[in-house]
Order: sequence, then structure tokens, then C-alpha cells
Amino acid sequence: MESGWFYPFDTPRQFMPGERRREGLPRDPKRLGDVEADERGGLLHLNSTYLDIIDRWFRIRGGMDSILVLVCTVVLFGGFFFYLFFVFIAYYMNGALDLAIEIGLVCIFALGVVFPFFIARKSIGRDFFAYTHYPIRFNRKTQMIHVFRHNGPGGVLSVPWDQAYFHVGKGSRDPSLLDLRGHVLDADGVVLDTFAVGHFFNTQEPLRQLWKFIVIYMEQGPQAVPQDIAIMTSTRTSFKNCLMWSISFCNVFLPIPLFKWVFALLVLAMRWCVMKSCKEPQWPAPIEAESVIESNDPQHWPEPLNSGDLDKDDKVWAALLARARRRGSR
Repeated sequence: MESGWFYPFDTPRQFMPGERRREGLPRDPKRLGDVEADERGGLLHLNSTYLDIIDRWFRIRGGMDSILVLVCTVVLFGGFFFYLFFVFIAYYMNGALDLAIEIGLVCIFALGVVFPFFIARKSIGRDFFAYTHYPIRFNRKTQMIHVFRHNGPGGVLSVPWDQAYFHVGKGSRDPSLLDLRGHVLDADGVVLDTFAVGHFFNTQEPLRQLWKFIVIYMEQGPQAVPQDIAIMTSTRTSFKNCLMWSISFCNVFLPIPLFKWVFALLVLAMRWCVMKSCKEPQWPAPIEAESVIESNDPQHWPEPLNSGDLDKDDKVWAALLARARRRGSR
């Protein structure tokens, strides 16, 4: 799950021409077969100028791995300070143990804290005081892809649409988790940079559906994408969004009812703290300038205040149910 987040992407240093032809995803909708185009819960914004897709890691932010690392760090530091103030100082003041032995014990114990701290610092730093999400923008008018990483200089990776190589990528630690993987290559096929688009899944079908949705938008325009789809994901930092996400997370990873609700509350608290500590991503001024939405754009899709709000519209809900039934019958 953490590929590209806590762990580097497991990516070859070079893609040979034959490999790219064999495994690469085509940009011609006709070559994508009877796959039904679908945003698969990753669409954030869509209009005549651009569409934004969520990052691969939005689903795991504030999850059980983050909770485990944070709890272990707190316990280790708590144990260290307890030992320092209530054991070491007490024995030292009473002269019960030789100072050299005490210093040795403290150093040994400190090593047990310091090493996990440096491991945990990277993990916790990824979640807290970072960004609520890391969107990927596909600008149809400029035919550019922009991958957000941070607000500072050089914080956005930009690559022309027709020069990025896409394929189905595998997780570094769990190869059964797949994602829509993009690469920037040089003339010899050497990988210069890597990014992922949308959520991860355990089958290829959702990724091919998402890819076809993007391809149709970029190659044929927003009017050509399926109209029985709605934007269902909101990145707004709200209690309702965090609650819905925590329930969904535990439904997938912890389906046992009693444990699910206990851990859902724990995950909710963690998700809320993580998101409240983070700031919204801000595209650089040049990208904002080229992403201006036309006034009264007929292809500007409505965006929910909270995830799933649009399912209150009967027509939208009926269309989504019909699409879900088709997906289930395939």
C-alpha cells in the first residue's frame, strides 16, 4: 500500500522499446477494447480545461500503519524518559549503582529509542504537517500532465501527455496491489521520474477503466466521457469526510463487525489529526494561469462538499446504481 510513499517505487532503471510496446497502455481508445471508462473514485475536478485525479496514497493516510508507528514511538520515548528520571536519577542520587554502569544502561536503552525514532520520523513526517492530498492534473488544452509534490520551487513534475509512459505498476512490498503508474523516460528509455495516478486496486480492470476515462478526456474531450458518472470524492478536511473514510477503510481491511467499529474510531481520530495538520496543495501561478475554467463551462462537473454527497440526487444515484450493476455483471 505504501509504495512510493513510505517505500520507493519498485521501478526498473530502464524500459526497453519492446517492453514498452508489450506492457504500455495505449492512448487510442479503440485499442482499449470493451473496457468501460470509469473514474473509479479518483476524480476530483473535471471541466473543459483539465481534470484532477487523486493520488495513490490518499486512501492510506492516517491508517493503521501510521497509528502503529506513532504509538510505538510514543511508548519508546515514554519508556526512555521514565527510565531516565525514575530509575537512573534515583539510583544515582542514592549511590546504589556505579555511574559507569548506569551510563552504559542509558546508552543501550537510548539506542533502542533512537533507531526506531529515525525510522518513524520519515513515516510520521509523511502524514503529519504535509499536504491533504497530492493531485495529478491532466490539462487537455495544453496537453500536459502536472504531478503535485509540494508548494516550493520544483514542487511540480510536468511532462507532455504524449511523452509519459503508462503501465500497470505493482506494489513494492505487496505485488498484488496494482496502480496506474506513469514514468518520465529519456531517449534511451531510462527512468527519470515515476508517479502513480488514482487509487490502488488488486485487479487490473479498475485501472484500465480509469486509464480509458483519462484517455477519452485527453484525446476526445470532456463531452465524450460517460455522463452517468459523478464526482464522488472530496478532499475537504471535515469530520464527515474523515468519518466516511474511516468506515470505508475498516470495511475493506477489517471486516469483523466488533473490531471494525472499535478500530474505526481509532482510525477516525488519527485521520482527523493527520488532515488537520496538513495544508491544501497550491499549484504554481503558471499552472493556475493555464488552468483557467471558462465562464459557464457546460462541462464543469459539480463537486461534492463531502464525499458521496451527490448520491442524494435521485437521477445521479440511479445512474450510479445502474453502472455498479453493469460492473458487477461483467
